[in-house]
Amino acid sequence: MILGLLLVPLLGVALAGPSAAGEPATDHIRRTTRRWRWAGLTLGAVIAAVAAGYDPLGRGILLAAPLFGLCVLAGVVAGESRVVRPTGTARQAALETRQGRHYLPRRAFRAVLAAGAALAALLAATTAAGSADDLGRAGRVLAYDCGEITGTHGPWVGSFYSLPLTLVVGLGVLIAALAVHRLVGRPRPQAAAGDLVLDDAERRRSATAVTGACGVLLTIPLIGVSLVTAAGLLANPCRPQWCTAAAWLLLLLIPAWTVLLAWSAAAVLNPGARATRPAPVAA
Repeated sequence: MILGLLLVPLLGVALAGPSAAGEPATDHIRRTTRRWRWAGLTLGAVIAAVAAGYDPLGRGILLAAPLFGLCVLAGVVAGESRVVRPTGTARQAALETRQGRHYLPRRAFRAVLAAGAALAALLAATTAAGSADDLGRAGRVLAYDCGEITGTHGPWVGSFYSLPLTLVVGLGVLIAALAVHRLVGRPRPQAAAGDLVLDDAERRRSATAVTGACGVLLTIPLIGVSLVTAAGLLANPCRPQWCTAAAWLLLLLIPAWTVLLAWSAAAVLNPGARATRPAPVAA
């Protein structure tokens, strides 16, 4: 639902945005990577919609957004793989050092890293605190014992939910690393005259899309897990003071994660032209 509300207005921006004409070699790269990115986005939206209604216990809804991000990342990798290598009898090669940090949006990348660390820590804590429900399904509820009063609160993001979520998110992170490796390592395109063409702007555009897809992959489950965890902590009638503080901290961080999610959705749909500073060249 959150993802849908963000994508609807941004979809119009992405489709309406003009595409400036430029060097044919870089235009080809832009068209190829954009086509595959949108193919991944479309497939991801379909898979997310199917997944959301698949499991009545809520695992489908939890995995819908990460699966969407996974497909977008796969589309970026496919686009970078389909970019045509230099052809012809005479080829040139650039002697240069390129690294992922030359193309990734630094502030957004750090924010996505922070979201990933927060999600990992939160899932580790909720998994450790989870208990089996009345049907014996491990990690579905949070149990509390107040002496005379005992009970459970669910759903809780224990192992029943956290393990499949961790698997999907971990796979997404691996695909993101592969995408960055591909966009950094592919050779420079070659113009009709045989000269190499600087395509750093296209690499930054792809790197921004990768960062945005990772943001979607991480922030939507982070927001959902934060809400569920806060509700579970506050539902404990004999909770210690630190539980109340932790619950409110989770709730107070949600606006920041929502801002990151909005940026991530915009980055996926319309990465935009980045600054055209070239990557460092090694003599």
